[in-house]
Amino acid sequence: MVGLNRRFLIGDFRGAFVVEGKGKNPIESIFRLMIKHKFIDGLLTCSKTGDSPKLILKSDEVELPSRNTCFGVNSLLKRAIQKYRFSRLAVYAPACTFDGLNKTQYFGIGCNWTKTAISLKVGFLCPGLLTENGFTAEVSDITGKPGKVERFYFDRGELFYLLEDGSSVKVSPSIHHHYINSACRYCLNMAAKGTDITCVSLKEEDKVLFIVRSERGWSTLAHLQKVSPGEVLFRKADGELLTSVENFLREKILLNIADIVERVELGLPVPKWNDNKLRKFYRIWNSVDVNFEEEVF
Repeated sequence: MVGLNRRFLIGDFRGAFVVEGKGKNPIESIFRLMIKHKFIDGLLTCSKTGDSPKLILKSDEVELPSRNTCFGVNSLLKRAIQKYRFSRLAVYAPACTFDGLNKTQYFGIGCNWTKTAISLKVGFLCPGLLTENGFTAEVSDITGKPGKVERFYFDRGELFYLLEDGSSVKVSPSIHHHYINSACRYCLNMAAKGTDITCVSLKEEDKVLFIVRSERGWSTLAHLQKVSPGEVLFRKADGELLTSVENFLREKILLNIADIVERVELGLPVPKWNDNKLRKFYRIWNSVDVNFEEEVF
């Protein structure tokens, strides 16, 4: 059976840090520095509201989505590489964007023009994406009245929304599960494994948890510290913070797995999964003697 341990939920990583931006969003500060010092040609992400893709070329234009909604990022990828001839792009998006991007890079689908074009992959921990109507319906369900969501964050293993009126709403995974996009209900990679860095939004707007996964992510942050020391502050994340993130992911992924298993047993197709991967996962989830380390999803 699959063990829902830290390696499965969060994935392998080289280090975890709480990054402080001194009153500013530290992720935005880092991308501004990268563009300013020409570490990257541009940044592919979404608008602040997350409803439209955006290609950012100037440091003073950097603005990242603050909610768990981010659609269409890869639609600008071909234009950025083939029209503008960029070869050092950074991408900030949820895991599903990188699932598609990694296929183009490593599985021969269009790899001739994306293989070496991406300089840095930064994903955010995503509990599931919502549309504008989804946010309105979810907040109405929880509070009894509609409210506009400004940002989402995690605090002590719980998901919260900060609303336009300044109030915060705790979002139960079981309620959240019913309002996210249908494909998000079958995702097992909410922690953005397969990226260089995973960001986890925290309660304080100028603090973010960075889970650094790759040598590229590690060296990029080290070089930024050299060229702009003190712009952002790093301190090692304590085990309690990582455990709280792990606990949230476990609760949410169990809901996703329940939906996957139900659809398999009913003989229904599952979004994002092909038949072979689905059979492999189902066999492992219901077995006690399969070596999970030999399986790849």
